[in-house]
Amino acid sequence: MTSEIDYTQDERKLATYLNTLAALFAVSGLAVLILPYALRNAPFFVAPPFFVTNTIAGLWLMAYLSWCSAADVRRYRAMIAVVFGGLLIGAVSFVALSVRTGPPIQDAPLLIGFGLCAAAALGLAWFVRKAQMPAPPWLPWITDKPTTGAETFARVVFGLFGLASLFAAAGSVLASYFNVALMTDLLVNPFMIVGSAIKIGVLGLCALFAAYDPRRFSQHVQMIIALVAGHAGSLIAIAIVALSGYAPFGDYSLVVGGATVGLGVIMFGAWLLDVVIIVAFLYFNRRINLALLDHIGFLNPTQFRALEAIAETLVAGKMHERVPPHEIVLRTDSYMRSFRSNRLGLAKLAMMGLQLSPLAWLSPPITYMHPAARARFVDLRFKREIVDTSALYRFFDGVMRAINRVLLRFTGRSGSELDAALSFTGMLEAMMRFNMQLTYLGYYNNPAVWPKREDGSGIGYTPFSQREKTFEVKPIRAHPPLTVMTPTILDQEGIDVIDDADVVIVGSGPGGAILAEQLLEKGRRVLILEKGLYVHPDDFSEDEVDMISRLYSDGALQISQSLRFTILQGSAVGGTSVVNNAVCFDTPQRVIDTWNARSSSGKVIDDTAYFDSQQKVRARMRIKKIAEGTRKPLDAVLNHGDSLITSAVKSYFAGREDAYEYDVVEANIVDCLGCGYCNIGCKYGRKLSMLDEVLPAAQHKHGADNMRIISEANVTQLTESSGKITEVHAVVAGGRKLLVRNPKTVVVSGGTIHSSWLLMQSGIGKANKLPIGKGLCFNMGSPLHALFDRKVTAYDGLQIAHYLKVHDHPGFVYETWYNPPVAQALTMPGWLDTHFRNMQNYDRIAAVGVLVGTESNAHIVPALFTGGPDVVFQPTQGDLNKLVDALVILGNIFFTGGALEVYATTRRYQPYVNQSAVLRAQSQVDALRDLVKHDYDILLGTGHPQGGNAIGTSPANSVIGPDFKVFGYSNLYVCDASVFPTSTTVNPQLTVMTLAHYAAQFVQ
Repeated sequence: MTSEIDYTQDERKLATYLNTLAALFAVSGLAVLILPYALRNAPFFVAPPFFVTNTIAGLWLMAYLSWCSAADVRRYRAMIAVVFGGLLIGAVSFVALSVRTGPPIQDAPLLIGFGLCAAAALGLAWFVRKAQMPAPPWLPWITDKPTTGAETFARVVFGLFGLASLFAAAGSVLASYFNVALMTDLLVNPFMIVGSAIKIGVLGLCALFAAYDPRRFSQHVQMIIALVAGHAGSLIAIAIVALSGYAPFGDYSLVVGGATVGLGVIMFGAWLLDVVIIVAFLYFNRRINLALLDHIGFLNPTQFRALEAIAETLVAGKMHERVPPHEIVLRTDSYMRSFRSNRLGLAKLAMMGLQLSPLAWLSPPITYMHPAARARFVDLRFKREIVDTSALYRFFDGVMRAINRVLLRFTGRSGSELDAALSFTGMLEAMMRFNMQLTYLGYYNNPAVWPKREDGSGIGYTPFSQREKTFEVKPIRAHPPLTVMTPTILDQEGIDVIDDADVVIVGSGPGGAILAEQLLEKGRRVLILEKGLYVHPDDFSEDEVDMISRLYSDGALQISQSLRFTILQGSAVGGTSVVNNAVCFDTPQRVIDTWNARSSSGKVIDDTAYFDSQQKVRARMRIKKIAEGTRKPLDAVLNHGDSLITSAVKSYFAGREDAYEYDVVEANIVDCLGCGYCNIGCKYGRKLSMLDEVLPAAQHKHGADNMRIISEANVTQLTESSGKITEVHAVVAGGRKLLVRNPKTVVVSGGTIHSSWLLMQSGIGKANKLPIGKGLCFNMGSPLHALFDRKVTAYDGLQIAHYLKVHDHPGFVYETWYNPPVAQALTMPGWLDTHFRNMQNYDRIAAVGVLVGTESNAHIVPALFTGGPDVVFQPTQGDLNKLVDALVILGNIFFTGGALEVYATTRRYQPYVNQSAVLRAQSQVDALRDLVKHDYDILLGTGHPQGGNAIGTSPANSVIGPDFKVFGYSNLYVCDASVFPTSTTVNPQLTVMTLAHYAAQFVQ
């Protein structure tokens, strides 16, 4: 946020000087560690080993402090003062030891040591004076709560430790002036005495700073961590010396109370003391952090500070930001702790990976860096060197490829997965994408960001509740609320086992709900087990982040194995229908023909019966073209960017009206109010989701005893005996296990990913080698954004309002599209300042999504580290070519309609500018073909995963037969999008519902 406030020239010189000191101290410490063994019997190193290890630790501590303070000379002025103090301690100690009685040969070296320390201190003072160092442009947030008990206690402890350390440092030097029997034999090497005094004295200075203001010197300046680092250096040095042997240093002992203490015991005691101090100081640091940051629940204090610094960099508004970094992180923390996912660990790993990444270039962690330096680092290492791959990154890509090859062989997987596996540069991009997602969730969900001010700052978003209206906003509840058994009810009623299940349906989305309704009509009793929450529409809100956490699988963190491809799936009672756009397309005849062509022995799908079911579903779900109703006119109901897009399409295809099909979408939406919240749940009952319509209607008609729904029940295992499912195992939120025994029929309708994973985990089809979890495909999407010279407010109105098909290109379809701020920020092109600028134009941008039906080349495997399923997917070159063709056509359409610029979400950010001559602008868009050669060159995602349990007539290439029954099983069926053998290209919702209606006749 403050990255434009950079160092002055004199500050850069000071930082360079500090880095030079850090290198000299570090090398000197290594020399003292190595040379006694390389130059055995050299008199310079003959000294008690604990003085030697203290000297090593002291040099390393000075290196650490110099290194950290060089990262931000304004913020770490106190550390610079400690470095200066350490040099003064060294200078004074050298002088003090040079004037005591001792061998004359040592006088000259001692004076040289004095000169070096004094010169270094004077140089540091000169550079500090020249730099003048104004106040830091940004500091980590510190709460203004009253002093906590942890701080008060730490102040006493650090104060006593600091004073004791300074007295000990002085005593180690002055003891040589006294004939103390205990010490005489040990004080034989003044150089190591000085080194030890520097270490102990610097630790004392650090401790006194921490005691003076524990809050400031634990949050702004990490003095307590410096104390830990100093003792950690000592601990490491002692361990290395102990393992290497004490012979080069001579033989020493202590006489305590008449008892002689050997060198090994002495060194072990010193090592143990370091361990105790490290543990104690880390404990105090944690206590202070937890007391000051008691607002957080998902992140720990270290992660909080890391993401705070990252957010400061990623929201690059050049002082036009509306929300400080700590508020961003507090909102993100609240979001992340609101849902359960085995991928939450990946988010933390990405956060800490970025925090520690500068260490690879010998720079301090992200949190230590000056804002401008941090921005440069992020831009260079996580963008420019990835886009124009550096030699170092190419080397690590090769190393990662070799590791992937070994892992694939070790896990018994095909080498064909190698190109779809995670690369080094892909890992860096994924790390940054996670951090961007976490940052944008916290920033753009804050209402302070939304209003547009006179200076042009702000994104210009108005939530539906605050928009001017000429119509009545009244939720419609056509049916009584659902009766759902939540985990709380299961606990209250002590339900652990269900023995009376007739039909068990896993999942309550479009497939499961439509099938349940049909089976109830046939007199069956249905038990639905739903992994997601039950959220009544009355509880839906305009809070995007809250609704995403409650209604999406993995809180929208579901990604492919390569971490490049985002897969969105709803996870709530009602399934994806609660958060989809309700867009409905008839299943293309060519799709059914393709599915039927897989069989050499009769049809897989009966066309006539199938399309008859489709008409019945259309009637049942009241699927029609969106029309005006309560809100008028129609253009007000639809996405407000569509008027510009409609004009552009007509102009582009002028004279070629038979070349395209463009119209308002059909959807299971009645009397739409155009709130724009389809993807976070329709509060107003206009979208006829399974939650609003099918499930409550069926339960009301047939009774809650005949249609039971259990929410937050994650089905993890199906147990079979002789080809029959005899048990269904689920884990309910909170860890309670639920067992359904001896169900008559089991239908898996959990969605493409979960259904395949459940069958795989249950060992279903192993005997017949069924291709479960193979042949996945997607409606792969990528958006194109267009900037106009006027206010568009595309967020107002139905999110997806029009579709476009180009007859010469049946492999893709367009849908006009826009989102509330958070979702749009996650897909908005741009990087750092360009992303911020594009979001400032949020109300002047229209967008269209491109959907490409991919080939069926993806599959599901067990995740190596996170548990759960991983999707292995790499688009074919043909899929990418179709996508780029679609984007180029779309860019030209936008320019024809008067767009100023268009943006694709490519790795190399490139705005395409409309010139006065349209043809010139169109030639710019053609450059996309050069930018997108691989799947990692552009942001890809899908809300429409399909396949994995293909329907067919042969178990050789299918999982279920034409009767939807899993081959080899008498009572196990699958009915959801996972049964698609190929992608539909068009929105698959109506196809799923139709298949469910059609399948009901076969379920016994």
